[in-house]
Amino acid sequence: MAEKLDLKNIIEIERIRSILIQEPDLLGLFELLIIVANKRINEEKAVVNFSIEPNIEPELSDHESDEDE
Repeated sequence: MAEKLDLKNIIEIERIRSILIQEPDLLGLFELLIIVANKRINEEKAVVNFSIEPNIEPELSDHESDEDE
Protein backbone atom coordinates (compact mmCIF):
# COMPACT_ATOMS: atom_id res chain seq x y z
CA MET A 1 0.00 0.00 0.00
CA ALA A 2 1.33 3.42 -0.92
CA GLU A 3 2.22 5.99 1.69
CA LYS A 4 -0.57 8.48 2.32
CA LEU A 5 0.00 12.02 1.15
CA ASP A 6 -0.44 15.00 3.45
CA LEU A 7 -0.97 18.31 1.73
CA LYS A 8 -0.07 20.17 4.93
CA ASN A 9 3.56 19.26 4.27
CA ILE A 10 3.72 20.96 0.87
CA ILE A 11 5.84 24.12 0.87
CA GLU A 12 3.33 26.13 -1.18
CA ILE A 13 0.56 25.23 1.26
CA GLU A 14 2.68 26.57 4.12
CA ARG A 15 3.29 29.77 2.13
CA ILE A 16 -0.44 30.26 1.48
CA ARG A 17 -1.16 29.59 5.15
CA SER A 18 1.35 32.27 6.18
CA ILE A 19 -0.33 34.77 3.83
CA LEU A 20 -3.82 33.94 5.10
CA ILE A 21 -2.88 34.25 8.78
CA GLN A 22 -4.10 37.87 8.58
CA GLU A 23 -7.54 36.66 7.40
CA PRO A 24 -8.86 34.12 9.95
CA ASP A 25 -12.06 33.36 7.98
CA LEU A 26 -10.12 32.64 4.79
CA LEU A 27 -7.53 30.65 6.72
CA GLY A 28 -10.28 28.52 8.27
CA LEU A 29 -11.81 27.89 4.85
CA PHE A 30 -8.39 27.03 3.45
CA GLU A 31 -7.76 24.55 6.29
CA LEU A 32 -11.10 22.86 5.56
CA LEU A 33 -10.18 22.69 1.89
CA ILE A 34 -6.89 20.99 2.78
CA ILE A 35 -8.71 18.43 4.97
CA VAL A 36 -11.16 17.58 2.17
CA ALA A 37 -8.39 17.43 -0.43
CA ASN A 38 -6.28 15.14 1.79
CA LYS A 39 -9.21 12.80 2.24
CA ARG A 40 -9.95 12.66 -1.49
CA ILE A 41 -6.40 12.02 -2.65
CA ASN A 42 -5.86 9.34 -0.02
CA GLU A 43 -9.10 7.40 -0.21
CA GLU A 44 -8.78 4.08 -1.90
CA LYS A 45 -10.75 3.96 -5.08
CA ALA A 46 -12.77 0.86 -5.84
CA VAL A 47 -11.50 -0.82 -8.95
CA VAL A 48 -14.30 -1.54 -11.35
CA ASN A 49 -13.68 -4.29 -13.86
CA PHE A 50 -15.48 -3.59 -17.09
CA SER A 51 -15.71 -6.39 -19.58
CA ILE A 52 -14.46 -5.41 -22.99
CA GLU A 53 -16.97 -6.13 -25.69
CA PRO A 54 -15.63 -7.35 -29.03
CA ASN A 55 -15.69 -4.76 -31.78
CA ILE A 56 -17.83 -6.36 -34.49
CA GLU A 57 -18.04 -4.40 -37.70
CA PRO A 58 -21.50 -4.42 -39.27
CA GLU A 59 -21.85 -5.76 -42.80
CA LEU A 60 -22.12 -2.76 -45.08
CA SER A 61 -23.47 -2.65 -48.56
CA ASP A 62 -20.90 -2.14 -51.31
CA HIS A 63 -23.45 -0.08 -53.25
CA GLU A 64 -22.60 -1.89 -56.52
CA SER A 65 -24.83 -4.79 -55.57
CA ASP A 66 -27.62 -2.31 -54.68
CA GLU A 67 -27.75 -1.23 -58.35
CA ASP A 68 -28.36 -4.82 -59.54
CA GLU A 69 -31.94 -4.75 -58.29
